Amino acid sequence: MPKPKKKSGRTPGPRGRGDRAGIRTRLFDFKREQILEVAERLFYERGFRSTTLDAIAAELSVTKPFIYYHFRNKQDILHVLVQRTMQRNAEVFGGINVEQGRPTELLHELCRRIVFLVINSRTSIAMFWREQKEVPEQEKLVMHAAKQRHDGQLQRIIERGIASGEFAVDDPKLAVLSIQGMINWAYTWYRPDGRLSPELIADGVADLAVRAVVAVSRAAGARAPESARPSAPARIQAA
Repeated sequence: MPKPKKKSGRTPGPRGRGDRAGIRTRLFDFKREQILEVAERLFYERGFRSTTLDAIAAELSVTKPFIYYHFRNKQDILHVLVQRTMQRNAEVFGGINVEQGRPTELLHELCRRIVFLVINSRTSIAMFWREQKEVPEQEKLVMHAAKQRHDGQLQRIIERGIASGEFAVDDPKLAVLSIQGMINWAYTWYRPDGRLSPELIADGVADLAVRAVVAVSRAAGARAPESARPSAPARIQAA
């Protein structure tokens, strides 16, 4: 009598199930990222109100239910994009301890990092500023609170610089507003095919920001103090 054949298949173990779950998660995240990327570009090019979910779906060559599977609605997509931009900003400011190090160096490094972020994320930054009016009021309050914190950090650097004699500033708040205007609007004039690289632009704008507040005795040179430049040994400590 022939022996019964053994089953060739095996019940997948925990590792096999975990691998498949990981693949599904990565695929889900990839599709979600595609939607965000296209939506951000269309919001930037056409504006939030003029961009429909149908337009986003058409750009992706998918159906609208595909988008609804990943996001509740168009407002949900905007929310994720805004939160992502806020997180990038928070990481820049969070990487600087405003209470440690020379104010001149701190100011230069913070400005350099912000300009570099603005240039390399210019579509995100532009969309962020232009579409704030479309954000729910509760979220606007969160955005305003974050801006206040960041302005406060920059103002603290200015105040420390005044106290140490490095900066000659009569009104720290006015200095903050002026510097923020200088460093946050690079996305409006930067061109990828321009003569300067993002690194050189970030460095140059940071130089200008330092020279705008540095005491006269320190401003005599043509450039920001060498110790304030990125090539100097880093003395900026993370928060």
